[in-house]
Amino acid sequence: MRKKRIAVVGLGDFGIELVKRLYEDGQEVTAIDQDKNKIDRIREFSTYCVAIDSTDESELKEHGLDEMDAVVLAIGDNFENLIVTADALKKIGAINIFARYQSDLNKRVLQMLGIENLFNPEEQAAHSMAEQLANSSVKGVTLLGQDYRILEAVVPKHMQGKTVQGAKLREDWNLNLITVKRPKKTRRKSDRNDEEVLGIPSPNLVLSEGDILVLFGKAEDLEQMIGNR
Repeated sequence: MRKKRIAVVGLGDFGIELVKRLYEDGQEVTAIDQDKNKIDRIREFSTYCVAIDSTDESELKEHGLDEMDAVVLAIGDNFENLIVTADALKKIGAINIFARYQSDLNKRVLQMLGIENLFNPEEQAAHSMAEQLANSSVKGVTLLGQDYRILEAVVPKHMQGKTVQGAKLREDWNLNLITVKRPKKTRRKSDRNDEEVLGIPSPNLVLSEGDILVLFGKAEDLEQMIGNR
């Protein structure tokens, strides 16, 4: 599979963590910020990094942001800078622009510029934590618009020992199973994670105690499923 070329503009805590994760996943990551000290911090964790003025169209084009598979605007502390950068990216023909917003007003302005992929890390984190505090079986939540979620939840007792097909997630709950995470049998300190991702689940895969189901569906359907344990 071809590596994706992704640029991250804005190296606050979120931007730096995103660059590191993408780089660890094997993507070609370009990190951009005006602060040279931040660029020095991220140098070993990125494919390419540069300190430039992200509001300057010629600078963006010179460093190939019009040729990226995706550009993430992770600027969180300067909304004017974010808006001008977003507009500059649109003008040079950048595609798949993802922009961070911090208020409903920010969101509306970005939408007026034609930016469709909008995200709020704080909102996502707060929602995920609220779900986990309310229900101990929930291990993570990703919001997809107003109505849809990707949810990670411990397999309910009544599904343990059943196959994926036998669990009837689509038929009974109108949910799609993306994958299953299973605790590793042997854990070493060198292991990066203590879970194994089982890929695209076979209909004959037997669900076991401790498995984590990664599900996609409407919020109301997910809530009903995790409430029926």
